Amino acid sequence: MIIDCHVHAGKIGEHYPEWWVAELYRPWGGVPQWDPSLAHLSVGQRLLRQMDDHGTDVMCIMTSDHRRVYPDRKGPYTPNEFLLEVRADAPDRFVCTCGLDPLRDPYEAVRELERCVREWDFRAVKVYPSYDHFYPADERLFPLYEKALELDIPVQFHMGWTPCVNAPMKYQPPWLLDDVGIRYPQLKVVMCHLGWPWVEQAMATIAKHDNFHADMAYLAWFGPEKLLRWFLDFGTVCGYDKLLYGSENSHTTVYPAMMAGLNDVAARLGLPQFAPADMEKIMWRNTARLWKIKVPERASMHSRRKEDGK
Repeated sequence: MIIDCHVHAGKIGEHYPEWWVAELYRPWGGVPQWDPSLAHLSVGQRLLRQMDDHGTDVMCIMTSDHRRVYPDRKGPYTPNEFLLEVRADAPDRFVCTCGLDPLRDPYEAVRELERCVREWDFRAVKVYPSYDHFYPADERLFPLYEKALELDIPVQFHMGWTPCVNAPMKYQPPWLLDDVGIRYPQLKVVMCHLGWPWVEQAMATIAKHDNFHADMAYLAWFGPEKLLRWFLDFGTVCGYDKLLYGSENSHTTVYPAMMAGLNDVAARLGLPQFAPADMEKIMWRNTARLWKIKVPERASMHSRRKEDGK
């Protein structure tokens, strides 16, 4: 069973400007080459093809809004309504996370969050401090956090580095979430990307707060040996109830196999192996708990799809 908590849904050229995507992938050798044979498929159909080819049962898909910080040219923006279109391709396989710029209009952000959750059954909200130029403990975000508490949903924070030039690094260190955890100890927080490159700082922050978690999105760039050592350290400091599998779009096709092979890497290096129960927590149980995903129904559906050869 695999539930991926971190996949962006949008179209390059429409929701994500090509110049911005080029910035995002420049340090990693350029924008990945997509299979042209899939060009006729919708976003949802393409993601489903990847899921079925690589064993992912459910994807938590998300949006973003970075219009405010690019006043002189079109910035990235995917409306939350677009996720309804993607989810319609497979309602049992997609779970939605709304993306908000909480400073574009703080009051409207709260209304949008409530609409997404109550009317459209979204299960989480994603905010981007570095991309949208704010500190997580900015008091203007407090109404959004309080609404998330009322709705009992997790808040995902993009913490850590991004190659985008217009994303100040002063907003990136994981410890900036500490004041949020102190003020709102019941808020369910998911720190994206394990706060890389501040991985140890991220672990210290997560270990301090009972309701803090991390996802591992984007980290497949570094290969299984480095991932293994990070994850073993995370288990020691934070416990595996707090680590969530998330791929990021460039890694949806490679991450599942990399995670499946971690115990082989551990055996080769003479390092501790993951107990099956801990790997289950990482790969799906923790996300199912936070996003309130009804796993048995979805798991049986995916099993039937595989048995039918679909």
